[in-house]
Amino acid sequence: MTEERQGLHDLKSLRRQVALLWVGLAVLAAGWITVGVGGLNGTESTPPVLRVERLEIVEPDGELAFVLANSQRPTAGTINGQVLMAGQEAERRGRPSIIFFDGQGDEVGGMNFGIADTSDGYRVTRHLSLDAHEHDQTVVLAHYQDPDGSMSGLTISDRPAISILEAFAELGLSPGASRDELNAAVAALPEDGREARMRELFGGTRLFVGTTPDGSARLTLFDGNGRPRIVIAAPSTGVPEIRMLDESGNSVLSLPE
Repeated sequence: MTEERQGLHDLKSLRRQVALLWVGLAVLAAGWITVGVGGLNGTESTPPVLRVERLEIVEPDGELAFVLANSQRPTAGTINGQVLMAGQEAERRGRPSIIFFDGQGDEVGGMNFGIADTSDGYRVTRHLSLDAHEHDQTVVLAHYQDPDGSMSGLTISDRPAISILEAFAELGLSPGASRDELNAAVAALPEDGREARMRELFGGTRLFVGTTPDGSARLTLFDGNGRPRIVIAAPSTGVPEIRMLDESGNSVLSLPE
């Protein structure tokens, strides 16, 4: 075959390949259009079940809104886009979770549900929490159970005006500090003022209403220093009681007397 004929042959072959490529692209485009139209119309192309181990819902700018994760792929909490504490994923591992973000880089609460094997049998957790702005949880609705009993209830806490990152800084910690570093910083505070200082930085519980492991239904109101001041309790059997306490925990009013 002469060089001229060989060249014509190669050109025809190239044209056939280009034509086949255009046909393939047209078929692929038609498929995508069909899928897109089907999705808009809610037809059978919509998947009936979506199976993933972790699903992240994000804002248009990429910031997190929600994270749904299985027990092995939890997400870390962040404040101002910074991971608050190292090792959160390991601490949360073992419980499926739904973590809420505010779309600007802050975790603002979440839900987790799990059961863990323990030396005593098992430990059940059902937990919903809502966080203060740039701070820790203020509302917790939870149920805990093990072979010895269960506790269910609502806990309300107050938080200081400073952010939790500022509280960390007051303890000499940076974002991403470990749990051990936090415990060491707390232990380094003077013992006689440690509890008061921790309330200044992190706040504390103001109200609990629910059931306790001893079988009582209980309402406890705490003052700003974390001291129980009013307790209303109804045991599973026996006489209910109402108690008002002073700052030292002594009863100033008790019904029945």
